[in-house]
Amino acid sequence: MKQLVLFLLIAALGNAIYHISQKTLAPTANPMVLLMAVYAVAFVAAALAAPFFRTSAPIAWTAQVFNWPVLALGVSVLLIEIGFLLAYRTGGSLQWSGVAVNGVSAILLLPAALLVFREAFSPARAVGLLLTLSGLALMTRK
Repeated sequence: MKQLVLFLLIAALGNAIYHISQKTLAPTANPMVLLMAVYAVAFVAAALAAPFFRTSAPIAWTAQVFNWPVLALGVSVLLIEIGFLLAYRTGGSLQWSGVAVNGVSAILLLPAALLVFREAFSPARAVGLLLTLSGLALMTRK
């Protein structure tokens, strides 16, 4: 559990840096050129970190990257990036945009979590879902 908390804190820190960086990108730059530069930086950083993340069983790199989840993840990351970039360019709020997107994502993921991954759904989670919907309604009120 301690590792999980550490990894979630790392993700939270990255998420905060991500949103501040997205909000401060040059507003007149071509969004796709910006994303290519961002991914070039991420590619180099991942290549430098790769030796520290070895797996116990050797798997050919082609088997690791040539499959549908990698393709789907690549497309989804592009949609996330361009969505936030354009949202911030049109006045999206730094304080609630990320929360709103994550809340809607949690709701969209519910069918897959229950039907495909067979995750448990409890009364407490139902209340959490209702609170998420309530929070989204409050955040979008003017």
